[in-house]
Amino acid sequence: FRSRRQYCQTRRLHVLTPHVLAMLHGHLREALADPWNPTSFWAVKCAPGFTCVSKLTSFPEGHDGVYHQEHGVKSMEPSDPDRFRDWLQTYEVGCPARGKMTSAGKCKDNGDPVEEQGLCYSAQGFEAGPGLPCQEPDDCLCVKADTPNGKLSLSHRHMENEEGKELLEGTYQVQEVSKCGTCEDLSFDRSHCEECENCVFKTKTMEGELVEGCWPKDGGSKRRKRLRGEGERIFLHGMPVQLKDLTVVPHYKMWDPGEAFDPAGDEDSKEAEDQVALAPQQGSRMPYQSKREPLSRQTWLAMYKEVAPRVQQELDDIVQQTIDAGKKARLMACEHKLGKHVGEDIPGKIEKATSMQNACLQMQEIANRIAVKDANMGFPKTAGSRCTMNDRVSEPGECDYLNCYTTDDKFKKAIAALKKRNDKCYDDWEATVDRAANSCSKEPKEPPVQQLPPGVAPPATTKPAVSQAASPPAAPAAPAAPAA
Repeated sequence: FRSRRQYCQTRRLHVLTPHVLAMLHGHLREALADPWNPTSFWAVKCAPGFTCVSKLTSFPEGHDGVYHQEHGVKSMEPSDPDRFRDWLQTYEVGCPARGKMTSAGKCKDNGDPVEEQGLCYSAQGFEAGPGLPCQEPDDCLCVKADTPNGKLSLSHRHMENEEGKELLEGTYQVQEVSKCGTCEDLSFDRSHCEECENCVFKTKTMEGELVEGCWPKDGGSKRRKRLRGEGERIFLHGMPVQLKDLTVVPHYKMWDPGEAFDPAGDEDSKEAEDQVALAPQQGSRMPYQSKREPLSRQTWLAMYKEVAPRVQQELDDIVQQTIDAGKKARLMACEHKLGKHVGEDIPGKIEKATSMQNACLQMQEIANRIAVKDANMGFPKTAGSRCTMNDRVSEPGECDYLNCYTTDDKFKKAIAALKKRNDKCYDDWEATVDRAANSCSKEPKEPPVQQLPPGVAPPATTKPAVSQAASPPAAPAAPAAPAA
């Protein structure tokens, strides 16, 4: 189960009256008869650094967007025998996972049953179980490249590029599929829950009602540390990895400054509506804010024509802003890290400009590799655009390439001036902190208070002697009378 709401609605305990028992038996029959019932499968999440790939014999090329394929359909013959020489071990990035595509291009699971939201292609995991698309053990895998020098049969190359169509070949680490990753998914499968060392099947109180299910064993402070990311993190939870020779059809990342905002919660909730309403105030989407799933070659090329003008315009604007800021870098106010005042966000200006430039270079490199022959890399030119134009790979009047300003001297000098100012601000802050620390260490310290054992009275305080100089001087003695 993906949400507490759905889980509580399904697993609440009530008095087992004959009517309730009949309902339970009916649900059980439906679960056994309907392979799409959410009780018959579980979610497999790929570990950090691993990518989900699915077999082309079971899933045709083009693993993008909503999953529409009919279950059980196999394709034992390759569409291009000359390209796919090892057809039975050829995979493509993207696996069928429970969720629906958001306006930001992400396959997102909102916790609803699979019959309500369906399946979509995701690079983060897949749904496993009988009757589902990934029903065979090797239909969907979470993999990570393990061959640094490429495949031996390809003269130690790990990539083939034939007219822009790339294939990655080599040895991959394959993550072991385990049901024990999310204990809550096993709440309808007590036997498997009890087999997992990190799970326990028991009854808990949630929102005032008893809920029976499969729960993580860790609780209290250990659970809070795990949720905050402070607990011990063991690679793949200690499970071994398998090594397998595979051929993978890659997908490619796409940065779109105009990408729709992806709310944290359900898109239909009031909280999501508020987040979307405030999103325009945050400006364009930065590369590290992108939620879009990686795209196949055909989908990437189609989107590139639309997205590249926005990328060029956004980079043109940020480069000009950076050059203007670099001219007055020496006079810019520093960020005060002690919270007394806010400066002009010099580190933010540097990060924004460099991250956009790096994303531009990445898209430029991808276009150079896959946009060949009939798929030219040209894109429409907008007013004021500073793209590269030479009419070599595009139609007349179109932009040939993205201009990422790698040879622009003004931009380079502006970045250098901002970095120099930022370093000076940091040195000044360190000096301020050191002075504050030294002044604290020089302050006189009061003697420690002596702790007396119970029942022992403190010693009597002796009054200080009165100074003789403080008392008035005594009158001089009268001289003695002479003897008669």
